[in-house]
Amino acid sequence: MTLNKQDVVNHMMGFFQAKAVTAALSLKLFDHFRDTDLSAEQLADKIDAPLRSTEQMLIALHAMGYLTKQDDLYQLPAQHHSFLLSDEPMWLGWLGRHIDTFLYPLWGELSSAVKSDTNQREAVFGDNRSWFDILYQNPDDVADFQEFLGKFAAPFIEGFVKDYDFSQHHSFLDIGSGIGTLPIAVANAHPGVSLAICELPQASAFLRDKLGEQGYGDRIEVVEGDVIAGNLPIGNYDLIHLGWMLHDYAPETQVTILKNIYNAMPAGGRFIASETPLNDDKSGPEFTALLSLNMLVSTDGGIESSSEEYLARFHEAGFSNARILEIPGPRTLIVGEKA
Repeated sequence: MTLNKQDVVNHMMGFFQAKAVTAALSLKLFDHFRDTDLSAEQLADKIDAPLRSTEQMLIALHAMGYLTKQDDLYQLPAQHHSFLLSDEPMWLGWLGRHIDTFLYPLWGELSSAVKSDTNQREAVFGDNRSWFDILYQNPDDVADFQEFLGKFAAPFIEGFVKDYDFSQHHSFLDIGSGIGTLPIAVANAHPGVSLAICELPQASAFLRDKLGEQGYGDRIEVVEGDVIAGNLPIGNYDLIHLGWMLHDYAPETQVTILKNIYNAMPAGGRFIASETPLNDDKSGPEFTALLSLNMLVSTDGGIESSSEEYLARFHEAGFSNARILEIPGPRTLIVGEKA
């Protein structure tokens, strides 16, 4: 790939777009266009902001394609409602708040992270506790993180449930399930499979409430556990899934996690980790490569890996028949069994 100067400029200025969108979501600006077209003056009155700055924001959102405009009136296209209106299930404001609160400040210290090969939590938050300890100290931050993970996983879950035969298992445990999106999908498609979610104690209450709100409180059990400490009540499940979590940890910690899961799961059980691996030659893809930098600034040694590297860790942990399953969607399944 050959870059020109404008490509570089566009990359460097990309945060302009990101911050414009997260600000609009934070203001719940799009909600005011739900049923009506609005002028800049009308929107300024609704969000209690000066006309000039409101108009600047509207011009930018129109130029970026979020809004349309006819004469002096702005419109929110109907196809944008599902992810821009705050009462829609797929609203992306959860992700916007997580970006503004955690990710954007950490990425401001990326050059220091590269020079030191260390996370920047102390520099940004004045706190050297783990990423999850910092994240889970505030219930609102837990909700934002779990919500955006659940929504982000939707395309993966659709492909997983469509292409994998869950009915061959009698019980399925999802570790680190976000808002329970995958077990809910399995519950709807396979009513005969027993379902549970293993979550850290700090997130369990939120998850139980969320499942109850959606009518799955009795269908999906929530058990508390810790994959690093090895406190895993998972011995009765013949299928266990760990979703998009190995990359949060250094390779040696990943092996510890895999060994803990292997030791706790029943003989004859199957374990699946879903990840977004690097290409075998580590040439990309771009999203995974950038996500690896996010692991650098935020976690204790978290890193993206190739499929072959993940398979090597599965073998080291003791799993047999370790292999890769490709499914539709953005993630890859790494599969192993306990003989």
